[in-house]
Amino acid sequence: MNTEQAKAERFQARVKTADARLDELEASARARNAKTEMDTIARLRHQRNSFLLRLEDAEGTPANAGATGNRAVEDEWTEFHRSLADAVSLSAWDDARERRFNAHLDELDAAIRHSNAKDAEVAAALRVQVSEARDDLKSKLESARKKFESWRARRADEEAIRNLNASALELDDAFDDYAWAVKGVAQRGQR
Repeated sequence: MNTEQAKAERFQARVKTADARLDELEASARARNAKTEMDTIARLRHQRNSFLLRLEDAEGTPANAGATGNRAVEDEWTEFHRSLADAVSLSAWDDARERRFNAHLDELDAAIRHSNAKDAEVAAALRVQVSEARDDLKSKLESARKKFESWRARRADEEAIRNLNASALELDDAFDDYAWAVKGVAQRGQR
């Protein structure tokens, strides 16, 4: 997926959120039989449809003309979003809307707590992974030193040579595992 497609998908997601907000405003206005608000919502839906057409046009625009088209799309989105925010600010805050807003706040708070807990879980798992790799590396290092000393004492012994060669390979593998674990932690930390 390229950047332009990602931006288009982001705008599509934002439009869905705006549609939900418009539906909420419309339901509230209908319940109060507020003709002025209903007219405002109709204008907002027309503005949203205009934005969607501009977004579709921008998606079909060649890459060299994309920057100008993208700016126009972003400007139109900003204008629509500002109009929607103005309409929302003028809409009455009834009990149902207040409950929905508080429920939304609670939902977002729970999502943040869940994310923090998942982050802590992943961090702990990574610390365990690095610790295990480091312990394995220490063990292989100690084994390699012993096998090296054994080989030094019996340089002509073929079994000592095989053991030392196997130990050198195990040590390299353990170091690679440790380096991979540390690199994984570093990469995740940069995200």
